[in-house]
Formats: sequence, C-alpha cells, structure tokens
Amino acid sequence: MSSRSVRTALGTLTRHRDDVATARAESRVSAYVYGNVLVLAAVVGASPAAVASGTAVVLVVGTILSTYVAHVLAHAIGSLFGGEDGRTAVAVELRDAVPIISSGITPALLLGAAALGWLPALWAQALSAVVLLGRIASTGVVYRRLRADVPLRRAWTVGALAAGVAAVAVVLKLALTH
Repeated sequence: MSSRSVRTALGTLTRHRDDVATARAESRVSAYVYGNVLVLAAVVGASPAAVASGTAVVLVVGTILSTYVAHVLAHAIGSLFGGEDGRTAVAVELRDAVPIISSGITPALLLGAAALGWLPALWAQALSAVVLLGRIASTGVVYRRLRADVPLRRAWTVGALAAGVAAVAVVLKLALTH
C-alpha cells in the first residue's frame, strides 16, 4: 500500500462533517459508546452453551433493541422538558440513537455463525469483543468526524481511555452480576 493510499484512507477516517450540531454529535457519540459497552457486556457474559445454542444472539439483539428504545425515550423526554416539539424530538433521537443498533450487528453475526457451527464459540466471542473494544477505542475519531474541533491526538487519547474504562465496566458487570 502506497503512502498516498494510506493518507487517503486516513483522510476518509478523519474527515469532518460541519452539518452536525454539537449537541447532536454528543448524543450520537453517547449512543455509540453506550451501545458498544452494553453489547460488549452481553457478549463476554454469554456462556459457551448460550453461544452454541444461539441464545447469545438473542441476548445481543435484545440488548441493542432495549438500549435503543431506552436511549430514545430518555433523550426525547429530556428534549420535551427543554421545550422542543415532541415529534421533532423523537425523530431526532431515533436518528441519533442508530449507533446503538450498529454496535450489535457484527457481534450478532459472529455469534450466529458460531451457533450454526461455522465458527468456534470462543472465537466468536473473542472476535466480537475485539471488534467492540476497537469501536470504543475509535470513539474520539467518531466524534472528530462529526465535529471538526477535536485534535486528532486528543481523539485517539479519549478513545483509548474510553476502551480502558469500558473494559473495567465489563469486568465489574461480570464480577457483580454473574
């Protein structure tokens, strides 16, 4: 891969959008992090038997759907107290919460492949966890892509810290609830 190709790829990853207001960018990134952390907890908390039977897929899909609905509800209610029109607030939140859904797609597919016997269960869980931690580590770059006012070094630092905290949150969840 040439250095020009690398620069083009990096430019695509770090290009900015100027059409997203700060509050909406924060809402989207909040949904992105929240979805990834909760799906990560569901993935690592699933037993090998749950992965083999397909129950882990149901856990992941249930996690993303319930988190999506809860996130939309919470933010829409908060917006209503701020004086926004109800339909507009819900429409905005339905869009801004989409990163929650995207957080579970790859893990659900990987766990589904394991349930069908196409992939060992441990591999499916490990790959899902790696994908989710990678997504969490990219949080700063995701925000930077929505809002141009974040230096790239800070974006990567925030992402690395977020991935570390997410790993601690998962360990706490597993230690305290299983």
